[in-house]
Amino acid sequence: CVFSNKSQVRKLKETLVTLQQLDKNMSNLRSWLSRIEAELSRPITYSVCHENEIQKRLAEQQLYSLI
Repeated sequence: CVFSNKSQVRKLKETLVTLQQLDKNMSNLRSWLSRIEAELSRPITYSVCHENEIQKRLAEQQLYSLI
């Protein structure tokens, strides 16, 4: 019976560590998502109004929309 309790305590501790790591990872993901959303909300600006520049910016926007 003591062995069973020790095993349960060990499993609970492992579960707690896993949950804490998941919480940390979720926090990091929220921060990353917030930065990406802020970046995507900025208007597109063109340094030079050439076809290549426009195509480059469109490709960037399409890439970000896939993330």
